[in-house]
Amino acid sequence: MSEPRSLPAPAALLRPAGLLLGLVVVVLLFLRHPSLAQLFAGVALFLLGMRYLEDGFRAFTGGALERWLAASTDRLWKSLTFGTLSTALVQSSSLVTLLSIAFLSAGLISLTAGIGIVFGANLGTTTGAWLIALVGLKLDLAQVGMPLLVFGVVLERHRQARWRGTGQVLLGIGLLFLGIDQMKAGFAGLDQVFDLTAYQVEGWRGIALYAVLGTLATVLMQSSHATLMITLAALASGQLDYSNALAMAVGANLGTTVTALIAALGANNAGRQLAAAHILFNLLTGLVALAVLPLLAHLVDWLADWMGMQATAYTLKLALFHTLFNLLGLALMLPMLPVLVRLLPRWLPAPALVSGEDLAEQPRSRALYLDEAARRHADTALKVLQQELGHLAANSRQVIASALYLPPEFRQDMTRERALSEPLPVPPLAEREDADALYHQHIKGIYADIVDFLSHLDCDPLPEQQQALMQLNLAARDLVEAVKAAKHLQSNLRKHIDSQRPALREGYRQLREQGRLLLSDQARRDADGLSVTVEQQRSDAYVDQQQLFRSQFEQRLNQQLRAGELDGWQATSLLNDLHYLLESSANLRAAHDALAIPGDLAEA
Repeated sequence: MSEPRSLPAPAALLRPAGLLLGLVVVVLLFLRHPSLAQLFAGVALFLLGMRYLEDGFRAFTGGALERWLAASTDRLWKSLTFGTLSTALVQSSSLVTLLSIAFLSAGLISLTAGIGIVFGANLGTTTGAWLIALVGLKLDLAQVGMPLLVFGVVLERHRQARWRGTGQVLLGIGLLFLGIDQMKAGFAGLDQVFDLTAYQVEGWRGIALYAVLGTLATVLMQSSHATLMITLAALASGQLDYSNALAMAVGANLGTTVTALIAALGANNAGRQLAAAHILFNLLTGLVALAVLPLLAHLVDWLADWMGMQATAYTLKLALFHTLFNLLGLALMLPMLPVLVRLLPRWLPAPALVSGEDLAEQPRSRALYLDEAARRHADTALKVLQQELGHLAANSRQVIASALYLPPEFRQDMTRERALSEPLPVPPLAEREDADALYHQHIKGIYADIVDFLSHLDCDPLPEQQQALMQLNLAARDLVEAVKAAKHLQSNLRKHIDSQRPALREGYRQLREQGRLLLSDQARRDADGLSVTVEQQRSDAYVDQQQLFRSQFEQRLNQQLRAGELDGWQATSLLNDLHYLLESSANLRAAHDALAIPGDLAEA
């Protein structure tokens, strides 16, 4: 008889029941107050439009946006300009920030350039406020948005990625317009449901309250643009007091620090440094703006009067205020930029690479360069994968050297030619590390991260980029196979390195010495970065040397068998381990060749 099925836990039943009850309450509230439903529908359409805009611009991966980024960040003012203009173009500071994190992670831009782009992106968000204040609240945006939706849907079904991206951009703009129109209509009818002006709070309590509300709204919607649009719509309809709207706009900027913090969790070390700079900028700017809010409000009134604005043009004055306090942030942070660039690597140092002795005592290795942002663009994905495979290759050489019981001095610097002439002692038992344990500690985690990264790419690579990604995947597998071959070799080496038979002991010493030579050659090849011609010449010499060693080793074994210095069992062990050594070496060489992707391919 089968066992009776266990009943679900009460908590498991309560969660869906609570969700269903919440949905029922929301539906009833929307049915009773259609204006409220219209307002939230507008927010939903706005957020959906931003998603389509981001997806649409990502279809141009490897195109003008990325090339412009790479060419426009060699000076700080260029980085600031790029951040401002690109955010004004795509209307998403989050997209520009994520793109900056991806390129910084791939080593295509410096930390200074990345910080400049992020600072400029904050200033670029003000363009959205100006557009809505000047045009969006006065025109019938639904009439403009609906044709864009039609064109967008038609183009999105196109086979070519660029046309699909264009369709998504049009869909995004159309949905943004419809969302703003619905928010305006929702706030206009909201006074029939309840009067928000009755809940206005004056003084510092009001500033603090609405700053918190702006922060919470941005955290919930993950978009300061959406919070700013809601604030403008509420202000235009008279549902929000001007001074409270100023505090809410500052709160929207503060809320983006949470978005940056979430992005930092999935980023590598460089990405975390840039996210930290973003958080510092928004926190300092927001807190200073709140502290001097009355002074900023007076400055806005004076500038508005000088520019000829009406005293009651609150939406335009809010856009002006938003620009002013972001300029205040730049004035505060730019003088501190050199200090920030110097301190961030100290606060968030890069993890140390494994090397030398006691690999088992060092922290478990995971990927250093892969992050969420790089998955969204094929060119940055290729760059960070090349960097990560360099990390995996270095770890693989360390584990193989440990499997062969090579001295710690050699493992510290495999490129030293003098190390090849030094004696190769037999290490004491206490210093013999287990290759299988080291594989799980320093290889498997990185390889798992690479496989996961490749299987979750969120982009459409070009055919040649797809081929390069497959090539890098094979290189990672070659490195893992190289370590596994060394693991097999160590199982016999462990038993015979202290053998009483001189011929057997000498055979394993020769295998270890050849392994040291091969690892040293491979380390120098990876460090040198030679031209294709020189690399091919070295590769040919490398193969010739391997074949010569194999021939001489097998010939020596045959002589020792005939002389009775080895029995058949011992000779086959040495032959098998010769095969494992050469297999490990061949896999290392194949991985090195696969990593030599032409530079222009990663930027195709």
